Amino acid sequence: MPTTTKSRTRRSPARKSSTDAQSRMLALVRELRFLVDTTHALASARDPKAVLRIIFDKAKTMIRCEAWSLFLINASTQELVFDMVGGPKARRLKGRRIKAGQGIAGWVAQSGKPAMVADTGKDRRFLAEIDRANKFVTRTVLCVPIFSKKRPVAVLEMVNKIGKPFDRRDLQLLTRLSEQASIALERATLREQAATLGIIDELTKLYNARYLAQALDREVRRCQRYGSIMALIFLDLDHFKAINDHYGHLLGSQCLAEVAQIMAASVRDVDILARYGGDEFVVILPETTVATAKMVAERLHSGVGTHVFLKNAGVNAHMSTSIGIAGLPDHAKTKEDLVRKADEAMYRAKSEGRNRLCIADQL
Repeated sequence: MPTTTKSRTRRSPARKSSTDAQSRMLALVRELRFLVDTTHALASARDPKAVLRIIFDKAKTMIRCEAWSLFLINASTQELVFDMVGGPKARRLKGRRIKAGQGIAGWVAQSGKPAMVADTGKDRRFLAEIDRANKFVTRTVLCVPIFSKKRPVAVLEMVNKIGKPFDRRDLQLLTRLSEQASIALERATLREQAATLGIIDELTKLYNARYLAQALDREVRRCQRYGSIMALIFLDLDHFKAINDHYGHLLGSQCLAEVAQIMAASVRDVDILARYGGDEFVVILPETTVATAKMVAERLHSGVGTHVFLKNAGVNAHMSTSIGIAGLPDHAKTKEDLVRKADEAMYRAKSEGRNRLCIADQL
């Protein structure tokens, strides 16, 4: 019996060591699976917002905490904005701002380094006013930056880990998540830029003719399906060739950009502005009567006509517009007819002396 007892005593540490090794191995396997799953999820993210949502949700799943926050960093002011939140009374924080460098998250955003705080009461960086406003007690914090183009663009913060304190493995896992997010953000941003380049006119930043055709198809189909209405405005700059000839194409291009800004300030958010080509612009007005479209056209006509162009270049140039208006179903039944009628009305305005607007003939 004594021999048996001695033998058992010798094997006990080995068993414990084996169990610990197995636990570490299982934890490592779980982490690897988690990171692989995250990679697959990020591969399908089509835009930066989707990337950040995936990272936020994955972090919540892997590290159980009482609260979570994802801050966006304002590129110009460096302020942090609570963009995604989770936990008790989290809705109160949504949209709240933190000044540059304030709090643990602000320090992480400014330094570009992670932070793991075991006791917020002993950390001078901690911003207690957020807790007071939210009636919450933050004891421990794990916070990492998320980069894009080598600068911090977001901060992921985990608060009050459940069960045991944050440790080095948590920091490593969250850091790997942020690295995955950075790579995915670069990819999503490039994809978004490529998509934008396909539909945006580079000079004016308005939609281009390609997108205009798609939008017209969509709006006309909607009208035909639901029996609703829409209007179309064609705008052409009078004697724009003279601007190019007199001041050069560079300043002529600047004039077009200024026209685009005037137009953008003169229409609703739901209206669709596009550069049709050269010095022609188009406005699609969903759910709009011809009478209302006429008022919008008059606003555009006045806005361009009273504007002083090329001030920054030391030139005081003036331009006028010829505008055509057509409505569906007032003047057309199809997309092709609507475009043709608005175009014809615009050319009638030109033939009648320019610097005016005309409405298409009724069906």
